[in-house]
Amino acid sequence: MQKLLVAKMGIEFIYDKNQLTTIDEISVSVAVLRDLVQTLNIQNEAQKLQELKTILDGVVRKNRLLPGAVGVSDRE
Repeated sequence: MQKLLVAKMGIEFIYDKNQLTTIDEISVSVAVLRDLVQTLNIQNEAQKLQELKTILDGVVRKNRLLPGAVGVSDRE
């Protein structure tokens, strides 16, 4: 698993480099991008983390990737 820190949030972006590389293209709708941006404004970190997981799970399904291909986790 490759991890990237989401700046100032204590949340890590994780992707399975056995399934994806940083140059792979995936399909993401404008609505998903909107949801991601809105989620970043949630003050409650636990709720924010859960919302991000839900959104990314949908991206994984839409792109027919294996579960766990991309996700987020609490840095701690």
